[in-house]
Amino acid sequence: MNFLKCFRNQRGAMFGMDARIALIVASVLAATGGVTVMSRLDSSKSDGTERGVSILRDALEAHYRTIGISTISADIATLFSNGLVADSNLQTDPWTNAWHYNRTSSSETIEGIPVTIHMAVIHSSGKDGIDDSVTISNKTQYSAWAPAGDDIGIKFSTISVEKERVLEFREQAKLVVDKITAHESGRYLVANTTCTATPADASCSDSGKSYTQYNYYPKSSLDSTSAVYYDPDVSSEQQTYTAGNLADMQQLLTDIGLPTSMATDPWGRVMYFDSNITSREIPPFTASICYSSGGSCF
Repeated sequence: MNFLKCFRNQRGAMFGMDARIALIVASVLAATGGVTVMSRLDSSKSDGTERGVSILRDALEAHYRTIGISTISADIATLFSNGLVADSNLQTDPWTNAWHYNRTSSSETIEGIPVTIHMAVIHSSGKDGIDDSVTISNKTQYSAWAPAGDDIGIKFSTISVEKERVLEFREQAKLVVDKITAHESGRYLVANTTCTATPADASCSDSGKSYTQYNYYPKSSLDSTSAVYYDPDVSSEQQTYTAGNLADMQQLLTDIGLPTSMATDPWGRVMYFDSNITSREIPPFTASICYSSGGSCF
């Protein structure tokens, strides 16, 4: 009997030890599972941050193309106030910290045309909330920039937009110049036909000059010479287009058969037209156009 009692006590002790071991293993597994969940959560936030900076970068480009035109957005908040980012959760990073945003610019030349290139960096300070990355203040720093530590970020430059604009500007300027040239040639041919007929039209002579000495370009307000402009309608006052005046430049383009949108260039500058760039009073006359936002560019 004593032997059996002792054996029973030993078996109870063994079962108790097994149970304790099982509890310890279960606790370890639970802790491991917790670390895995937290790791996945951090990974999800990192992925969300990468998507977030990409969305903000696209909004930054959209702002530059449609609103800023020649200036980059001053801050991230502007992208939300202008409706360029619909997800309000992106006003902060996934750790609810403010985005870091800094910018710089440099003067460049693309195919002989001077432009301003704007550069910006958007980044999150990551899980630790500490900004480890360099703040850019020039082109060299921008070119070398990369997120440091656990920071997550993206770079943006307007160089591709400016290249598109330069191409658009060249095509636009060529169309305007070609149309003005064709307009001048067409008016001369009309005058030649009219003025060699019998009887000659009243518009064929003015101030003692024959039609061969007229300026056949549309008349610009920049011409202060006494050059005589051809005007087939002698009963009305000669149309003079005020250079740099948006409405007048739009009217000029309409009169020569071009869309009024070409009165401004891709940077929003207004067209200036000069019908006598060399300030002559007799042929040959030379006309020219340019675009400016701060006064005549001639």
